[in-house]
Amino acid sequence: MTRPFLSALFGFVLCVCRAATGEAATAHAGQVVMGTVLQITVVADDPSHARRMTIRAMEIARHWDDVLTTWRPEGELARLNAAAGKRPQPITADLASALTIMSQLSYATDGAFDPGVGPLVTTYSRPRAAALTPTPATRIREALKVDGTTASLLGGAALDAGGIGKGIALDAIAEELRAAGVSGAYLDFGGSSQLAFGTMENGAPWTLALAGLELGGSHGLMRLDGALSTSRSRPLGDETGPIVNPYTGRVVAERRFVTCYATSATQAEACSKAFVVLGWAAYELPRRTGWEALYEDADGLHVSSRFASMISGGSVVRASRYDSIAPNKMRK
Repeated sequence: MTRPFLSALFGFVLCVCRAATGEAATAHAGQVVMGTVLQITVVADDPSHARRMTIRAMEIARHWDDVLTTWRPEGELARLNAAAGKRPQPITADLASALTIMSQLSYATDGAFDPGVGPLVTTYSRPRAAALTPTPATRIREALKVDGTTASLLGGAALDAGGIGKGIALDAIAEELRAAGVSGAYLDFGGSSQLAFGTMENGAPWTLALAGLELGGSHGLMRLDGALSTSRSRPLGDETGPIVNPYTGRVVAERRFVTCYATSATQAEACSKAFVVLGWAAYELPRRTGWEALYEDADGLHVSSRFASMISGGSVVRASRYDSIAPNKMRK
């Protein structure tokens, strides 16, 4: 997850704002975690509670970075990868939970999302990667065995949590914030993974703009109560890393952009990666559960009906109709 050199570029920023009515307080914080800037906004009944929970939220994010990073050798998942082909390794309950979730979501997406692309991610980060012959990924269900407090990987296998780690961290943060009784929160991992619940201190919903395939474009505004994940295909050499098709081992070359909505950030993350790999066909995955999407490629725009109903003020809502079973293809 976190690339070490980025951590030195940003410090922890925290401010607390008091509502004019005195009924609520909002705390804001931002810090580099998991290789991007995590911004946290917490609304609570008093400034000290809002501040404490914002700091706690950052601690949770950094903890999950330590569990899931493969960029630092001391990361727990990095250590498991390094022991591939060896005897079972002891793992924490948090890593065991994350591995179970990864396996379940690989199954739910028919393998379109699969952390077993770890070796391919490493390969494509090297110079002259374009000249290499791609091979399909070793799937997580084939590579991984978890037995209580231990786990083992096949020799040559490696797992990459870059496509889901931010979602796991956001869900963990949201669970603790809700348990602590905060009245609202908005969590944003660099615009690619977002989660919101409750309301702002003035009672207004959390509202954000939806991007599109063309940089700088927008499909309207969404009132968010749940989670969003936004992914786009990227060429080799992009600093954020390309999305690899687990079926072929190739980088997804077609221009594709998707924003997925789900009740959990972890599910939204897996959903968005599956759409980049499969295109709009991902909407027909038989085991998808409550995922909604806005998908755009060079041919046009697709949107599911529930997603469209949550959008206002953009080109999507000006379309004539939507069908959640066989969604429209709306050309620009």
